[in-house]
Amino acid sequence: MTGKKTSLVAILLVYSFLAYTQPQSDTTKFTKFQLGSYGEMLYQHFNYGPDRYSQANGSPSDNRGLISIPRMVLAMDYWFTKDISFSTEIEFEHGGTGNAMELEYDEMGEYEMETEHGGEVVLEEFKIEKRFNDAFNLRMGHFLVPVGMTNKRHIPIQYFGTVRPEGESELIPLTWHETGISIFGKWRKWNYELQLVNGLDANGFSSANWIKGGHQGIFEGAKMTSPAVVARIENSSINNLRLGISAYYGNTCKNTSEPKKMGKLDGRVAIVSGEAEYASKNFRFRSGFLYGSLGDSYKISVINKNLSSNSQFARTSVAANALTYSAEMGFNVLSLLKAKEQLYPFARYEYYNTMEATESGMLADKRFKREVFTFGLNYYLLPNMAIKVDYSIRNINRGQYNQENTLGVSLVYAGWFIKK
Repeated sequence: MTGKKTSLVAILLVYSFLAYTQPQSDTTKFTKFQLGSYGEMLYQHFNYGPDRYSQANGSPSDNRGLISIPRMVLAMDYWFTKDISFSTEIEFEHGGTGNAMELEYDEMGEYEMETEHGGEVVLEEFKIEKRFNDAFNLRMGHFLVPVGMTNKRHIPIQYFGTVRPEGESELIPLTWHETGISIFGKWRKWNYELQLVNGLDANGFSSANWIKGGHQGIFEGAKMTSPAVVARIENSSINNLRLGISAYYGNTCKNTSEPKKMGKLDGRVAIVSGEAEYASKNFRFRSGFLYGSLGDSYKISVINKNLSSNSQFARTSVAANALTYSAEMGFNVLSLLKAKEQLYPFARYEYYNTMEATESGMLADKRFKREVFTFGLNYYLLPNMAIKVDYSIRNINRGQYNQENTLGVSLVYAGWFIKK
């Protein structure tokens, strides 16, 4: 209960700041110190049940609603000198820490009641940067892994919709943050970043979420027996248009809790993603894809299924390949009336399959092949505060299973409240 009370106090403090300070979109105009926050409150209504796996037709019809505080983040930047800075972010997810009972729906029909934290307090960033020049800089610590379209732009005012795009959220950690070292810089209209970070744990891979559960966090320390490398390049040569591509590569089997059993397997994860974003004064368009492969997925699946039920891992099969692609667009209709506020009707399409392809001897479950059509409104009370409403239609394997529809309403904000 103490963690929940602490997080609620923090939320009240943030909203007190909001009441007296208008958020600013420019995060660079400070000389010594800045303190800020972003967060969201979310209500969802579902017309389907949570268990897609126990019935032949998929999720049964239902009528249920949920309300939560998915996240509230406190952020701070501090310049020790003109070329050395420190940054940190602490995230409170779903009200902080506590105990909760959760029913896990396993694809093999095993249902387990597990006691786990009701929320989380997560250190998302803890990094020190040394600036040499525009073209070459050094970063050390715990920082974001810039893979995919959303990890680099995960703040809720940076995308349409009440929730982050489903495809990336289901395939990879989001937000994805690891510990290591990075070099980054800018040359003309090009931005780049190269990282060496701790890798993933293959014991956490699953059918429903591919490599997402391999993000280390169950144990106190993250294994770095086999580190991963990450690369990202962005270009903004064309006005209002940003193009980006990123890649991830790492062998995951040596970072597991069962290194003697899995250390000799080829558990290499390779991911490539690309994106395009066009943002003019009143029109926004964003599209991207992410494709990944996993070596020895069949052998990893066999070992994972025999892990202890106390391990908190999913213990399900994992596919050799996963895929997602999406596109969204919106237009500020209030610009036609020359109003100060902004109202963006938008539409988004997503395809994602966490079992896009499997090795011989493993069944690719078609329930993990999903399409989502989302339509909604983003109403900006301030440049960095919005009310969002949307309706999502999820089709499972091109309509072979029952349709899953969700109504969402959220309040989101972001801002730097103190700058010195």
